[in-house]
Amino acid sequence: MENLDIARIFDEIADILELKNENPFRIRSYRRAARVIRDLPEDVKSLASTGELKTVPGIGASLADKIEEIIATGTCQAYEDLKKDPVYSLTELLSIPGVGPKLAVRLNKELGVKNVDDLEKAAREGRLHSLEGIREKLEEKILKGIEQYRRHVGRFKLADALTYAESIVKVLKAQKGVTKIDIAGSLRRMKETIGDIDILVIAGKAHSSKVMDTFTEMDIVADIIAKGDTKSSVLLKSGIQVDLRILEKQSYGAALHYFTGSKDHNVAIRDRAKRMGLKVSEYGVFDSKTNKLLAGAREEDVFRLVGLPFIPPELRENSGEIEAAEQGKLPKLIDQSDIRGDLHMHTKASDGANTIEEMALFAKKLGYEYIAITDHSKAVTVAGGLDEKALEAHIKEIEKANKKVKGIEILSGIEVDILPDGSLDLDDSVLAKCDVVIGAVHSRFNMSSEEMTKRIIKGISNPNVNILAHPTGRIINERDPYQVDLEAVIEAAKKKRVALELNSYPDRLDLRDVHCRQAKEAGVKIAIGTDSHAALQLSNIRYGIATARRGWLEAGEVINTFSLAKLKRFLAKQG
Repeated sequence: MENLDIARIFDEIADILELKNENPFRIRSYRRAARVIRDLPEDVKSLASTGELKTVPGIGASLADKIEEIIATGTCQAYEDLKKDPVYSLTELLSIPGVGPKLAVRLNKELGVKNVDDLEKAAREGRLHSLEGIREKLEEKILKGIEQYRRHVGRFKLADALTYAESIVKVLKAQKGVTKIDIAGSLRRMKETIGDIDILVIAGKAHSSKVMDTFTEMDIVADIIAKGDTKSSVLLKSGIQVDLRILEKQSYGAALHYFTGSKDHNVAIRDRAKRMGLKVSEYGVFDSKTNKLLAGAREEDVFRLVGLPFIPPELRENSGEIEAAEQGKLPKLIDQSDIRGDLHMHTKASDGANTIEEMALFAKKLGYEYIAITDHSKAVTVAGGLDEKALEAHIKEIEKANKKVKGIEILSGIEVDILPDGSLDLDDSVLAKCDVVIGAVHSRFNMSSEEMTKRIIKGISNPNVNILAHPTGRIINERDPYQVDLEAVIEAAKKKRVALELNSYPDRLDLRDVHCRQAKEAGVKIAIGTDSHAALQLSNIRYGIATARRGWLEAGEVINTFSLAKLKRFLAKQG
């Protein structure tokens, strides 16, 4: 079982308990455990085998026992017992914004609503606001939520899909006869959501049957869709489809290019090849007249024969990459090795799981030169946000930790709320004492575009603000971006010397790739921050880097690739 499968089970347990109106503390413990397990950058099985599972924040003895039971059997008895309850069928309704557990139960009892289809029908017929306490406005919100739900159904977050794919690759790579293996498709291009997973393999004919057996018999497989000598498809328990293709060595590079896509990029390459008297397919590059195979084993040769340098997979969207390659103007994309620090993280001072020192020590292991501790401000009461007095004390604690942890600089900071009127949640006098101030919107997401834009621009115009966190507020597959004129925000950020954050938290990836490119073209710097709430989450920087690469970003355009001295000049708005 993968971390994501265990997290899914715990989330479903929490959903059922909510529908049954059980102990809120018990529900929160399952929710928190699910979040912690989902965000772990390492396999929970390895933690269980070494006895370290109970040391993970949010995982107590009881939950650790259930995790070990799931690892051993694929489920746990508590989950199986809860699934027998009639309310289990209503869990799908909780995916719809505006529908909480109490309303889901009411809709079922009073209107016979059992699923999203029933809910949509009842809402379109105007039957929802016939119930006491449900107004037409809520009915409209639910219909909008259903539309959003249907738009995202069948799409999986990058981090989730990558976790499964890398696990499968690890298993198959160890099989006898496998000499090469790669992830292809939109996952290789690192899109923010993935429809399915494509994996390509070179394996000798004598071993291909065993490779397919291993693939289709993995514990995470729920159903075998098709099984053949060269291609098999399975459906994972998480709902993701995975296709495995075994290829010949002489066509592997061409197939990797073809199955990586995108479709538009491939069409453009084929058209270019045609004009040059060539034919490009998944089997290779051929002379159009003689049908002679000219290349196919290496992906680089596909590009070479059409007169182009290698184009990184993240850029292959037919959005100017072919023209840039032709002109020798492809960007030198940012790489993980360019990152010198992380400027967005939380500690036990607000809603984090680790201390300042623990965050710094983990960052030091990653080879970082600096980090910024940026706990929440007082407006985020649910996260235990800091008021002015608490922040001043926290800055002193950061200074103490800085003296204790050698070899890394710990910058003092705060994630301060930009309030609905555009003012900041803390006094300027205390904000001025921080090394890094991140402005953020955490409330009133339903403002008009004009109001939200005015709010954000006023917030980042405060001279203490260095970075605008998660600028559009979206949660992938769950919450749409709030309405905001991002062009106006980018223009204001440039004037005020404020960086826009590319939030690496797997649920956010905000800014999106297209907005990163927009900021790049405007000359606005980006800060890639993990928004970590536990030390292990600092490894999530990889997802932000992937999005940055899709946004054509180079190292010099990202402030946490700067040396500490250069970063401090930027934060001081000098030079």
